[in-house]
This record gives sequence, structure tokens and C-alpha cells, in this order.
Amino acid sequence: MSDEAMSEQAVSEQAESWWSRRAVLTVSAAALLLYGSTAAPGLTWAHFGADGGDLLAAAVTNGVPHPSGYPLYILLLQGWLGLGCALLPLEPARLGTLLSVLCAGLSAGLTVATAAYLLRDPHCAPHQPAPWARPLWAALAGLAWMAAPLVWSQAIITEVYALHMLLAALIGWAALTGRGRLLALALGLGVAHHVTSVLLWPAVLWWLWPARSARLARIGRIFGAALLIGGVLYLRIPWAAAAAPPVNWGYADTVEGFWWLVSGQAYRGYLFGVPLADLPGRAASWAQVLAAQFTPLGLGVALAGLAAWDRHWPRLRTFGLLWVVPVSLYSITYYTVDSQIYLLPVIWMAALWFANGLAVGVDWLQRRSAALWPGRAARVTPQRMALALAALVAVGLTSVAALRLPELSLRQDRAAQDFLAAAAATLEPNSLVISRSDAQTFALWYGVWGSDALDGVPGLVLINDALYHFDWYRRLLADLYPQVPGIGGPFYDLLRANAALRPVFLAEPLTDLPGARQAAGPFWRLEP
Repeated sequence: MSDEAMSEQAVSEQAESWWSRRAVLTVSAAALLLYGSTAAPGLTWAHFGADGGDLLAAAVTNGVPHPSGYPLYILLLQGWLGLGCALLPLEPARLGTLLSVLCAGLSAGLTVATAAYLLRDPHCAPHQPAPWARPLWAALAGLAWMAAPLVWSQAIITEVYALHMLLAALIGWAALTGRGRLLALALGLGVAHHVTSVLLWPAVLWWLWPARSARLARIGRIFGAALLIGGVLYLRIPWAAAAAPPVNWGYADTVEGFWWLVSGQAYRGYLFGVPLADLPGRAASWAQVLAAQFTPLGLGVALAGLAAWDRHWPRLRTFGLLWVVPVSLYSITYYTVDSQIYLLPVIWMAALWFANGLAVGVDWLQRRSAALWPGRAARVTPQRMALALAALVAVGLTSVAALRLPELSLRQDRAAQDFLAAAAATLEPNSLVISRSDAQTFALWYGVWGSDALDGVPGLVLINDALYHFDWYRRLLADLYPQVPGIGGPFYDLLRANAALRPVFLAEPLTDLPGARQAAGPFWRLEP
């Protein structure tokens, strides 16, 4: 290659790098704007977000939330709440939502950066017409990820999944770009946040698999460091549990309690719990969820991108499939109504396929148009065709986002906040309040321990009867309410011992409990 050609190539690479950086910043800013403007104003139950009250109460009280304990998320949320309360006069639930907004916005930028990096390889996007073309396809992939309904829904509530998708994107980006130290950190943080991140490890291991023995040692260092980082962060759980905070799942100051928590023993029955007769329907739901993220047409573009990987870059194809298949199998066979949330890493990989599908699509259109209409080739330049396709995709993504906005936006959502306001007006001091479902239980926990929403009703005794059969929970209640007669004993004895001493309210009808009920706001008062 001549010096002049090398100089032109260097200039082109610099220009493409410039466009890539602008694409990352632009898409990140767009995501932050979209999520920030549609985020829940406070505590919410929408979009499978009932766990937010538990997470916030655990962070405020330095407690331990539901399995698997989420040590990384709680540490970040505690720091974020401390910083936010010092800078902004916002309630904890609003600040928790803004943390999700930030994490999801950063994940959109990482999606663009990863797609742009992969598109630089000639296997992915040969013959692109200009240095801005590949960053443009990457940006459109980032916008598609941003507007995917599952991504959007988790970006605007207080939940663990916005951080989960940020860490998944960081793992993918660090692995594919060869950043070993960052990859070790991302893998360790991932396992310390959400244990399902280990489902991504087979793909990472495949990508790093050695051609020489020296690389095997490097793989050992990366995964060893990841396990060390994750293990150190999990030490937060027994340390926090030993202080007996009011939110203390598993009471994990013992080996038994710690293992119950981090292994998700309470949820183990859901894993592979789908009856064989239901598997076809679950698989169909999996396909429907994926199609809904990008629309069927967009999913077709993504599959075209995967097909191009299959033809031209088999190693990357296998990486993508190893990334997608374990997570998909877990989501299909995990027998809960919200198991689709686990597909977030799958959607991220599909966004990379989408970018490649656009790149190879415009290349195919250019070649086909030149063959079919050779006389128009001079007027319809590759640059014009690329811009036309990009404009069409951008309009499509904007239209889809606008159609999804009324369903996904939580700006006007106040159901959980209204419940707490009604609780403050209905409950009486020293009441015994019995709940069963996550929504009401965690909202009450947030109102008592995570915020000042129920400060006007002192002395509330909160009991979840679905947890009462666990030894650790009865031990926790005995620590929290030693003055309550019958606490920690048989549940019906507890009711009888307190029926004449304090008001007893039910957050749900709970018709299996004895006694007459009288409606009181969103509660039912149990008559003695």
C-alpha cells in the first residue's frame, strides 16, 4: 500500500472514530431524555416493579432485599440515595428511578459502541459508502435497543434490571473489544448483581478460548478475578444481616441463611418448573416477546444480520448464539409471569444483529440497484441510498416509540403512591397489618422504613403471612417487635393474642383467615 493510500485510510479511520463517538453520545442523550421524561414519579407497581419498595427499604435501612440479595445494586443505590438526597429534594423512590434511567441510558451508549466496533470488521459491513455509514447503523441499533418495550419498561422504575442490562452490555463490549481487565471487572460485578449473568459466561469463554496455552492462563486470570470480585461483594450480605435491619431476607448471618438467600432457594421450584404441555406455549411467548421488541420487520433485519455473521464470521455467530441460547432456555423454563425480563441480554444481542442487518442490507441494495437499473447508478449514489435507508429506519423507530409511549410512560402513574396515602389516612397507630402479595407488602415496607410516608402512623406491626412459615422471618419479627404477644409463634395464635389489644388490618381480603371483615379504605379491618 502506498503512502498516499495509507494516509487516506488513516484519515478515513479518524473520521469514522469521530462519527462513532458522536453516535454514542447522541444515543445516550436521547435515551436519558426519553427515559427521564417517562419515568415513574415515585413508588410504582407498574412494569413488574413491585419489588422497588423492598429494594428501597433495604437500601435506606442498610438491609438485605429478596433473593439473591443484590449486594452490588444495594451498595450503588445507597450511594446514589446519599448523593441524591444531598443534592436534590426528591423522595427515595424518585431517586431510585433516576438510577435506573442513568443505567439504561448508559447501556444504550454501550450498544452503539459495541455495534460500531464490530461493523469496522470487513466481515460485518464491507463496502460502506462513507466513514459515517457504520456509526450510523450502530446509532440506529442503539435507538432500537432504547425503544424496545422491555428495555424501556425497566428503565423507568426502581428495579435491578436497568443495572443488569448495563452490566450485560459492558460484559459484551469488553469481551468483544479485548479489554481483559475491564472484562474481569464486569463479570465480577455482574455475578455480584444478578446471578443469571453467569448464563453469559459460556459465550465469553468461547470468545476467549485459547489458540495458545498462554491465553488459557489469561482466561484463568479473568474468571478468577471475576469470582474474587463477586465473592468480596457478597460479603456485604452477612455483614448487613448481622445488624438485624428490618429488611433482612434470610437473616443471612448464618451459613444456612446466606445459602438460602444467594441460591434463591425460595424460588427454586420455579426453575424448570414449566409442565411439558406448556413448553410450546412458552416458546411461542418467547418468540412473541422478541418480535415485539423490534417489530417483526425489525426482527427480520436482525436475523439477516445474524445470517451474515453465519456466512462471514462463524466465530462471532457462535458467540452470539451462546449468548442467547442459555438465557432463552432459562426464561422459557422459569415458571413465573415475569420471566420475560430475563431476556434483556438476548434483546441486546439482537440489537447488534440489527446493526449488521442494516449494514449488509444497504450493501445488498446498492449492488441490486446497480444491476437492475444501471442507468440510474450515477444519480442514486451509495451515500444517498444509505441516507435514505437510515432516514426510513429512523422514522420507523420514532413512529414505533410514539405508539408505545402511552402504554409505557409512567409519568401519571400513582397507584402505589395513592395506596400509601390511603394507608396513612386509614391505619391507626400500633395497628397489626397483615399482607401477602409483593405489591402491598413492599409498599408498606417502603412507607415505614424507606420513606416518611407512614410516619404519621407510629407503631405499625407489619407481617407478611406468606413469609411467616420461614424460621428466619419469625426470628426477624421477634427482633423487630418483641413487645407484641405471640410474635414468632403459630400464626393463628398471634392473631388471637392481638385481636383485643390492637387494630388488625388486612392489606388484602385473605378469606382463608378467620374473623369478620369490614372494608376500610384499601384495607379490611379484622373484627375481634
